[in-house]
Amino acid sequence: MMKRIESIDIMRGISIMGILFMNIVGFHMNEVFTNPLDYFQLPLDRILYYFDILFVHNSFYPIFSFLFGFGLAIMATNIRQRGGNFIPVLYRRVLALLAFGYIHGLLIFYGDILNVYAVLGMIAILFLLMPNIVSLITAIIIAVIFLLLNLMVIITVILSPEAIPFEASDNTAQHWIQVMQSGDFSQILALNQQFFLENFTALSLTGIFGYGFSVLPFILFGMYAMRADMIGFMLKTKRVMMIIAAVSLILGLLIKYYVIYAHLDIYAAQSFIFYGGTLVAICYFIAVVLLTDNQQFYKVMQPFRYAGKMSFTLYILQSICMFVIFYVFRLYAKLNLYQVFIIALLIIIFELAIATYYMKRYKYGPLEWIWRKITYLK
Repeated sequence: MMKRIESIDIMRGISIMGILFMNIVGFHMNEVFTNPLDYFQLPLDRILYYFDILFVHNSFYPIFSFLFGFGLAIMATNIRQRGGNFIPVLYRRVLALLAFGYIHGLLIFYGDILNVYAVLGMIAILFLLMPNIVSLITAIIIAVIFLLLNLMVIITVILSPEAIPFEASDNTAQHWIQVMQSGDFSQILALNQQFFLENFTALSLTGIFGYGFSVLPFILFGMYAMRADMIGFMLKTKRVMMIIAAVSLILGLLIKYYVIYAHLDIYAAQSFIFYGGTLVAICYFIAVVLLTDNQQFYKVMQPFRYAGKMSFTLYILQSICMFVIFYVFRLYAKLNLYQVFIIALLIIIFELAIATYYMKRYKYGPLEWIWRKITYLK
């Protein structure tokens, strides 16, 4: 069981680094106001952005959401085994996460995901009181409804991509760039806060509805997987899992490639990125679970295991690093994408080094320690 939990830590560490490659593009330019397929002109930049679309966009958030649900189920199981009541403990945990998420979203990065997990976690916790099959059935029902709601959009985009309007104007894009390059932190924070509250908070009717369909199923799947020992099942059926991983990767890349082929903007591309990314994420997850059963691979991936154990701290740390680089040093929209990705690689090396050093000496990361104190009130 411990080895399986450690494989989850490795997957979490890989995911947090993959998320960095998506978030750093958002820190460098706002994809809502400018189509990156038009913005990046250098051939190398375009190749890198195509790579980002195919292998990164929405290919790590589903895993992170799944692991959030997996972690909630582990905590609930452990508390139950000690004869305790997990409900107040888990609700303190997600309420603390909501506070952290709002601080992060309002003051550092508008694209915060922590507040989403916190709000949806309040719903998901209730499923831990029910038979495990309820989580699975509910997740499937929500996912199917969401697919049906998206089918019309997908068909419209395929038949007539221009029917999905690109809503941002050049003036909006220029205003955003001017503010983010200004060094005026009151303006930067004001714009960041406005964009966060309008688009990324889960504490709104549209937020709960949107994220409830797109994120909650992954959390519920994660809870089901932990309680059903899905990782153990995967390790017993490696050949079948390898086939599923290969098929998922091929289908996911084909779906995502349509974004490049049809030159879709962020609005028209959303459904293709979501479903293609989810399939690629399935491949990644299966691959890591199977590979970590190999002792040599497991040893090589230890830095990512350490990163996974303090992923909360590293998520906030990488946002702080990007805030300083692009807003304090005023590099927003001034770099080529290959330079942005070099920065991302340097941040990853920096974070892996910090995680390895820190976790060899302490049991919890700094923010994990604070979060744990709030969760258990001790």
